Amino acid sequence: MDYAKQMEAQRRAFEAQFGSLEEMGFEDKTKAVEESESDADGVSDSNDENENASDEDEDEFHEDMIDRVDDEQSDSDYEEEIAIQTPQPTVIKFRDTTREYTGVSKEDQKLLKSGKATIKKKAPITTNTPKTKEDTEDLKNDLELQRFLSESNILQQHQKYSGADLLSTTLEGTGTDSLVGKVRRHALKSRIDGLSEQTSHGKNRSKLEKMPMSMRKGMVESYKKKVAKFEQEAKDGGIILAKVSKGQLRDIGKKVTIHERIGKLDKSKLKSQYRKKGLKINSVGRNTRNGLIISQKDIDRINGTGQTKGKKHGKRR
Repeated sequence: MDYAKQMEAQRRAFEAQFGSLEEMGFEDKTKAVEESESDADGVSDSNDENENASDEDEDEFHEDMIDRVDDEQSDSDYEEEIAIQTPQPTVIKFRDTTREYTGVSKEDQKLLKSGKATIKKKAPITTNTPKTKEDTEDLKNDLELQRFLSESNILQQHQKYSGADLLSTTLEGTGTDSLVGKVRRHALKSRIDGLSEQTSHGKNRSKLEKMPMSMRKGMVESYKKKVAKFEQEAKDGGIILAKVSKGQLRDIGKKVTIHERIGKLDKSKLKSQYRKKGLKINSVGRNTRNGLIISQKDIDRINGTGQTKGKKHGKRR
């Protein structure tokens, strides 16, 4: 017995370190001997117990049948759960039967040649809001109010009606001969000037009348004083005037042709808008992307060989 215990302890130590012989691919003969001994002992014991367990076998048979049915149901449920949990491959079917080739656009070809990434264009925001009668009436009232404010200076010329009312009656042909005059001329002139400024975009503007610079400066200063007086009187009387953009002179409606002589801009207020170009240095030539270009005129001016303006010397006749 001591020898058997020692061999059993040695076998357990070997299996703990290297594993069992069956896992390594060898047959373990000790287990076969133990199984044969246990079978012999079991046969002798079973003969004694068969008589006592004959009644118990019937009960156990029924219980085993019930357990088998339950086990089969549980196995089927487990297989279904595994089938559901296992990921299935995704199948993509191409059902498009058209064989037309859509070529690459010229813009995409240019981007591919330049090596730049494609830029997604922003979709234009479209607001399809239906216009109602109230919107059209509000727009009409806003235009009339804006026109009334811009032509409010005509109230000085005609105290009964505004310039907008007088012009509307004359254009419709319902006015009398008394409505044709300065009021109508002033209103038409202001509207024509407004339309020309919107359509010309600063081009093809009418030139000012020729006159000495000192005279023009004096006219500008006197006109500024009249505008300041006009605005102060309107402020005291509670009259709302139209806003004037920065650097422009207000039209007070007294003389239609005054802006043809002094213009509509106040250059003293526009000085801050001009870009500062630095120091005024007498430079030579002009810089371009191809380099410095020096003209023959600059070379003659530096060398002093250019043509000089002077009096013609000759005999007096």
